[in-house]
Amino acid sequence: MEPIPEAETLIIVARDLAGFYEFLKPRQEADGRTRVLLDSRASSEQGPPPLPAPVERRVATPEAEALFSVLGFMILHRDGGHWLP
Repeated sequence: MEPIPEAETLIIVARDLAGFYEFLKPRQEADGRTRVLLDSRASSEQGPPPLPAPVERRVATPEAEALFSVLGFMILHRDGGHWLP
């Protein structure tokens, strides 16, 4: 997985929304402050997405996980060394 050094915002999109991911990625990453990642799980029915390496030690809130399961994407914002919904 590619590093996310200077990203301020991270958007994780469910694998079954690959078309949305392809649409969103160039538009949101144009400013260089947002990274859009496709969920690395085989199926979005297996629970919340695993977060990328720099983020995986931070716990996504139940609210963020619930929104991911309903909307198919999760938006996290960098707050110092942590990612928050």
